[in-house]
Amino acid sequence: MIAAAASSILFLTGCNNAEPATRTEAGAPASAAATGDLTADCTTAVGAFRELFKDLITGAAGDNEKEGVRKALTDYAAKAREHAATVSDPALKAAIEKNAAGAEKVAQSADPSELEDPEFDAATAELEKVCEDALTPSADPSAPTETIGAAGSACEMPVSFDLVALWKPKAVDLAELGEAADLFRVGPFEVVCEVDAKPAGEVGFVRVYLSKKTAGTPREHLEKFVAADGKEARDAGNAEVRKTTYSKITVDGKPAAEVTWEPYNKSLDHASKYSAFAVKTPKGVVVVKLSPFGADEHANVLPAYELAKKTLKINK
Repeated sequence: MIAAAASSILFLTGCNNAEPATRTEAGAPASAAATGDLTADCTTAVGAFRELFKDLITGAAGDNEKEGVRKALTDYAAKAREHAATVSDPALKAAIEKNAAGAEKVAQSADPSELEDPEFDAATAELEKVCEDALTPSADPSAPTETIGAAGSACEMPVSFDLVALWKPKAVDLAELGEAADLFRVGPFEVVCEVDAKPAGEVGFVRVYLSKKTAGTPREHLEKFVAADGKEARDAGNAEVRKTTYSKITVDGKPAAEVTWEPYNKSLDHASKYSAFAVKTPKGVVVVKLSPFGADEHANVLPAYELAKKTLKINK
């Protein structure tokens, strides 16, 4: 399956609900102009692959799974070839063309939903290799930390906490997201702040969720959160949750609860590992969730989550 190869290339742009690539009116990733800018061309090429991967995830359910995967791969191959025609770097041009050919080969197989083809895997790995230096951020370990949550900070929330250096916070306003807002809801919880690890050279997010429904204990709220997270995929039989572990903790002197769980996507043979804690505030229940792309990245981004938990203060 292409999941193993995809996990490396998706690191370069952060698949975990990162901002989508710039799109044309037709809905396809926009091609970079033929400027000779390797970073811009790699951003477009890897962004297109990320969009393909997201399409395969969201289109995995339903009676027409095979045809949905076939169309996604075929559309990707056509757009990739259009982009390759504008690229001046020979290595990148060749990698994009091989990736397009691999996608077409899988699309023409008897069961494209299996996503099994060594040539496609090899082409994806080659694209990653060509673009790795151009797209991997460089972190400055001397960069100062930042505190978010208070009025005037990047995210104004019911709580405040410190960030690991270079992690980038962004306030989330669901009213501005339209249909995409559902991606930032988990049951009654809504994202109010998203902190991205990419500027620090990691892949993952710390997201802060808020629910105005306060009845119940922190543990009960976390149980509802985990039950709602990825529910649609589980109901469709495409995912399951493994190794769920709850514990009691104290945050800012208040009773809180913590959970770690491992979602598994059956269609993509892909495992993630999430951590989250919940605490009540005067403005609602807050859940802080650590969301790496895959289970392998959990340990790398865990320090940001632990710092948030250690330094969190409930705002008055």
